[in-house]
Amino acid sequence: MSEFTAYAIDVASVNHEGVGTSIDGVLIDPSNLRPFITDEQAADRSMRSGTPTDQVVIHMARGELAQAGNLIAESRFSDPTNAHLRVLDTELTRLQGDFDRAINRLRKLVDEFSGTYYEPLMQHHLAMSFFEKGDYKAAATRFRAALEQRQQMGSAEHLVNASAACLALAEERARN
Repeated sequence: MSEFTAYAIDVASVNHEGVGTSIDGVLIDPSNLRPFITDEQAADRSMRSGTPTDQVVIHMARGELAQAGNLIAESRFSDPTNAHLRVLDTELTRLQGDFDRAINRLRKLVDEFSGTYYEPLMQHHLAMSFFEKGDYKAAATRFRAALEQRQQMGSAEHLVNASAACLALAEERARN
């Protein structure tokens, strides 16, 4: 793998505060699956020492979408095919409120990365876009696909837990 890390939701559990991430000082809001800052000092440390993808997520969590976009563009200039940066680019689109565009782009990425290590990442982010759009059944379907793929691939436990926790959130919303 390169110097980039997946924008992974590192889940131990979902609690009233949010869903944990692999980035110190950042959680995911279970109501909309958007990142937010929980500890500004920890986020500052992560910004200084983290990967470009960590830094992008911190900018997103702070609501600094222009800075996130600039960092994505700069990083993709040197590594245009990087899957993590490409998925973060679609995440930025989602955070800007253009769910349909994010969904369309992620569907293409799912097709492009079908059968590879990156397919579950694309499925997971596609599910996040469906979730925020309010299509919880489609979100559950995609989270389930990401979960099953991650289990079959023997992915890291935090990635499996991420898909499982988000699947539970989507299924709960679909029932209500």
